[in-house]
Amino acid sequence: MAASVSLNDKVSGYPKFAGQIEMRPECAIFRRFGGLNAMNLLYLQAELVLLEESLHKQQKADSESGHGRKTKYARSWYQLSSSEEDGGTRQLDLVHKVRETLKEYNEALIQQACILGYPEPSQTDLEYVRNFLVNLKPGLCGSDARIWGSAAQKTHHSPDLITLRPRPKEDPFSNFAAEKTIDFLFKCGLDRFMKPSPIHGVIGYEDTSIFKMTYWITSIVASLVPVLSIVVLYVVHSMKARLGIIACFSVLCSICLIGFTNAKRSEIFAVTAA
Repeated sequence: MAASVSLNDKVSGYPKFAGQIEMRPECAIFRRFGGLNAMNLLYLQAELVLLEESLHKQQKADSESGHGRKTKYARSWYQLSSSEEDGGTRQLDLVHKVRETLKEYNEALIQQACILGYPEPSQTDLEYVRNFLVNLKPGLCGSDARIWGSAAQKTHHSPDLITLRPRPKEDPFSNFAAEKTIDFLFKCGLDRFMKPSPIHGVIGYEDTSIFKMTYWITSIVASLVPVLSIVVLYVVHSMKARLGIIACFSVLCSICLIGFTNAKRSEIFAVTAA
């Protein structure tokens, strides 16, 4: 079995960019060309409308022609399919054209529905791609190089970007911790203590390790909040103070549910009320 080519051995440009996407699928960020796809659907739709009108007119004209065989076109596929014997295939040609255009329209419609279902890339992955392309020497030199933005204009990326491999969505706290921790590791230069991948030859990371840490943190917080509330209420004897403490811990419980879990609004209301 042949060994994988290191990323450093790939030619700079699209080959190295493709290698980066292979190594980190979250970098598979592309344009969905929403405007062009919509325009294509609109044109196909307009073409079908005209074909539909022409077909209806031709069907009516044939049925009222008084010609024995033509009056049967609307009731017999055999008569319609052999209309060449009557000296004209206008209606049959329209049926075939409608069939061909309708197939193209339906396929484009299904593809567009599928494309619109792809999520937007996270800012972390988009910035990673942008930094990768900025540091690529020599880099991309066409108009498409501006799709992901640039170092000087980070917000000037294409507005219709999608990702084929969205990052797993954990709770807000875990997502925040994963993004900031990884950025912190690289900004502080701690990546020099990490070993490059033996396959690709570059340093990588797994956010699943950070998710394990945040799991333990959220579990500890979930255990401490109820215990802490009981201890505080036990120590405080003033009824007014207790009511204020209960209100504060209710708010704290709601904040923890929002930040540390993916609980729905109804679940937050139910737990807080309980």
